[in-house]
Amino acid sequence: MKRILYIIAAALMVISCGDKKNGGNTTELTLEQKLYGEWHSTKLAIDADIYISFMENGKFEMYQQIGEGAHRVFRGTWNLEDDLLSGKYNDGEEWAAAYRISVEDKTLTMTSANDAAEVSRFAQMQIPADVKEGSVVVVKSEEPAEGPVL
Repeated sequence: MKRILYIIAAALMVISCGDKKNGGNTTELTLEQKLYGEWHSTKLAIDADIYISFMENGKFEMYQQIGEGAHRVFRGTWNLEDDLLSGKYNDGEEWAAAYRISVEDKTLTMTSANDAAEVSRFAQMQIPADVKEGSVVVVKSEEPAEGPVL
């Protein structure tokens, strides 16, 4: 009888402790939740340096440096349907391509929906203050005007 009580007690302890990871919460983050945050390019199809921030409100800021000079900042909105990421700049122009994405171990992989050979990778990393402060704002970044466009 004591043996059965010990087994029941041990089983209850295992069940009550649960998974201690994530504070006992075993809920897996969605792909969208994994995307939130700031990222830095580690592999690109072009010779560039890119930082990008995906915000929970559906907006993004991208700091891009191609060649010499300061980073240029582009702003707009992003959308994720299943694993397909698309976006639009604040001037209304859509991204050149949509991307199939995956996020694993703080690595974001983006594969162009137009060209599967175009694969970019980003590491989760805070955008340095000097990049943000020294960036040139591009017209695409301006907020759209309120009201009808004439």
